Amino acid sequence: MPKMSIKSPKNVEDFIQAAGQQADTTFPWDEPKVRDDVMKLISLRLSEPYMLKLQWISEQTGKAQQKMLKDLVIPWIDEQVKKLSETNGSDVK
Repeated sequence: MPKMSIKSPKNVEDFIQAAGQQADTTFPWDEPKVRDDVMKLISLRLSEPYMLKLQWISEQTGKAQQKMLKDLVIPWIDEQVKKLSETNGSDVK
């Protein structure tokens, strides 16, 4: 969830003026400490048949299971972030 900082208006005029402005949104992946070269590991639970199917596809194509899943998941993540940011009126990178 993005961190949002909204300044509280001091009077009615400030409130009305602030109503038309977007909140300053900082997404977690935009933080200065986040690095593209650091890889993080997540676990994925699959039923045994799907694990065997994934292994079979990997053997048939010569592609690593991690690479296949990464190639599928990353575009989906970017698409979801774009959709959600458009819905929330945020400018996402």
